[in-house]
Amino acid sequence: MTLLISILLLAAAYMFDPSLVKMPMMLLGGAMMLLVSFTSVELTLYLLIFSTLLSPELVFGGHSEADLAAGKVNTTESRGVTLRLDDILLTLICVTWMFRMALRKEIGIVRETPINQPMMWYWFITFFATLLAMFSGKVGAYGFFFVLKYLEYFVLFFMIINHVHDENTIKRFLWIMLITCVIASLAGIAQIPGGGRVSAPFEGKLGEPNTFGGYLVLMFSVTLGIFLHTPRSRLWYYLLISMGIMLVPFAFTESRSSYLSFVVAIVTFLFISKKKRFLVVSCLIGATLLPFVLPQNVINRIMFTFHQSEQQGQLAVGGVKIDTSTTERLRAWNSVMTRYFPQHPFLGVGVTGGPFLDAQYPRVLLETGMLGLFFFLWFLRRIWVLLRQGYDTIQDDVLKGAALGALCGYAGLLVHAIGANTFIIIRIMEPFMILLALLMAALLLERQRMDSDSESVKNNTNTQTGSV
Repeated sequence: MTLLISILLLAAAYMFDPSLVKMPMMLLGGAMMLLVSFTSVELTLYLLIFSTLLSPELVFGGHSEADLAAGKVNTTESRGVTLRLDDILLTLICVTWMFRMALRKEIGIVRETPINQPMMWYWFITFFATLLAMFSGKVGAYGFFFVLKYLEYFVLFFMIINHVHDENTIKRFLWIMLITCVIASLAGIAQIPGGGRVSAPFEGKLGEPNTFGGYLVLMFSVTLGIFLHTPRSRLWYYLLISMGIMLVPFAFTESRSSYLSFVVAIVTFLFISKKKRFLVVSCLIGATLLPFVLPQNVINRIMFTFHQSEQQGQLAVGGVKIDTSTTERLRAWNSVMTRYFPQHPFLGVGVTGGPFLDAQYPRVLLETGMLGLFFFLWFLRRIWVLLRQGYDTIQDDVLKGAALGALCGYAGLLVHAIGANTFIIIRIMEPFMILLALLMAALLLERQRMDSDSESVKNNTNTQTGSV
């Protein structure tokens, strides 16, 4: 009762002054999770999934938004280090996991998957490049915290895949992910009357609409994939309603990178999915209705790319001037290729060692050089291959649909990363790594079942041969 009263009081205080109670809320949440994590790892993982989008955050260090806007500072490190509830949860889960393995004398046992090597090699190059940059004075302590953040994503993958050993558990985690997305979408819809661009909950005054848009592309794709492999039932209608809810805040993110990635995801569905008839009909109906239902601010945002009032420094592509935001991204790509890469071609300048770039691929090249980019692309390619294998191999309808959706959503994220740090952003990468771990576990279970069936057939054949 005391705990419940404390939670209600903190929630009420948060409504009046969020900044005042963020730290007490996170400390209380951490204390609760400490108790839960030692009693049920699965329940803690459920809470971790909820916290990926519904977690308050605290930023330590960094500079003010005014300094960033004025251009006084421009490195990633200037944005400070963010601490969120899921950081605490993941740490508690990791400690609990290691404690349990020590009791069972299983230390060192990590489930082998085809992406272990590229994942760890990429992180090692990132760590080594940043360490060298720290010794040379190009990177401060912030860089080390960002490297730890990247490691957190991979630890999350290992934690999930080492805990999940049956399809029912995988499905439960998937439903929790979809419920979390619907709740976050409803929170986004609640922002629309206030004006401005929609972003994820607990992101402060400015928010990151581009991040929320990328997350919604991924989760909408997963929902659509499951929807396509679900027979007409109550679940079918729930999934349809969920997709409708997700599309509303997605439109109001006004994120052009997300819009483009959404189109790419749908096109990938059309090429890969075996349920093409429904998709083609839906796309035709959607294309017909779009001009009538699309909000004017979304149209204005898209047209802004080519119709912004003339500003100093705008670039022209094909004789058409593009907006200043796109111009800055193109200049960042050019700066990396012509200035930083020739000076640091192999290991880059370390994480936070260069200017802030809102584009994933040149940022990897900038911070980790050719070696880092090679392992990063290897990692991305291996993910694509495994998701495709999952769709082709998994037999369960729900998991097969999730694999299809994850594959198509991933195609969208690859495009999203052209104009955002997609594979670094915590609100995209944590759900993505959880989803990847669940589908990897499902694929391994399917392969084990196939091997078992093959072995059974072989034994039966040998038995029959022996009898003859």
